[in-house]
Amino acid sequence: RAMQLLIKPMLVEGKAKIIEGINKDIKKYLFLNSGVPVIAIHGTHERRIKGLLNPIEALEKAGFLVYLHCNAVILSDGNEKVCVHGMSTVPDQYAGSVLKEWNPKPIEGCYNILMIHQSVSPFMYAEHMLDVNELPKGFDLYICGHIHEAKKTSYDGKPLIIPGSLIPTQLTKESINPKGFWKIDTKTGETEFIELKKQRKFYYEEFTGSDKEKIKERLKEILSKNHEKKPVIRIKIKNADPHISFQDLKTIFENKAIIIISAEFKEEIYRAKTMEEQKFSVQEAGEKILREEIQKHALDQKIFERVFELLLENRQEKVLKLVEGDGNDR
Repeated sequence: RAMQLLIKPMLVEGKAKIIEGINKDIKKYLFLNSGVPVIAIHGTHERRIKGLLNPIEALEKAGFLVYLHCNAVILSDGNEKVCVHGMSTVPDQYAGSVLKEWNPKPIEGCYNILMIHQSVSPFMYAEHMLDVNELPKGFDLYICGHIHEAKKTSYDGKPLIIPGSLIPTQLTKESINPKGFWKIDTKTGETEFIELKKQRKFYYEEFTGSDKEKIKERLKEILSKNHEKKPVIRIKIKNADPHISFQDLKTIFENKAIIIISAEFKEEIYRAKTMEEQKFSVQEAGEKILREEIQKHALDQKIFERVFELLLENRQEKVLKLVEGDGNDR
């Protein structure tokens, strides 16, 4: 599906052409000028350890897009120039230092866009975040990925856009907001959020107590509306009776909706968490534990995080070389 989407701009005749690279050799990418240029950075899930090709780099080598990491490209339609500066995701604890070392500067005579993919405060609350005030000033537009809910604010008097994900990911209250993409007019500075058509509807419902009939009636009310696709309905029940099961509601409406039910019981007899209730994925939890242990024992954080990433890639033999020998993970 991603390849089908990426190939479409290549088949359309576009006016904008890539004319210059900043810390990037664009000669081998000039064939991309046959269509509308696609410019991308890698995100958290595409990041790979040193020496491995990440999926966005692979797409660039295949000719589908231009990949940026601490560099930039300039595009022109003959009348106007746009410079896109991009920093792909790095571990959050290094984001500030990497950005500072890169030190991007707006290019005179261009509409300058700074694009990053990081946890940024105050839009997220976690350890080792990049503070929004650490972003360099002077750009015309700031774009920040990684955060799942779409949002528009401002920084240094210019728009700061969080595009958000294209599908509900964490199934929280905020996920009920429509998904879409942003359209930017580089001449006027105006931005417009365009909702995706035919997206699956998501509902988040909270109940207190164990009144199954009340929940059932609410489900009937939701499903009485017209839905092109089965909606996803997340039901959270507080102060529930541990002796009452709500799972039969899923069976009753299984042909009409995808229903996810979680309950907080009156008595904490047990509370088995479902996958969608987990705050962290297994990988994220492992990284958090590893980071805490590294700090506790004053170990080399970069080396041990590299070991963790090598293990994720099933490169055990490289791990042994790294911990026994010269520190080279290639």
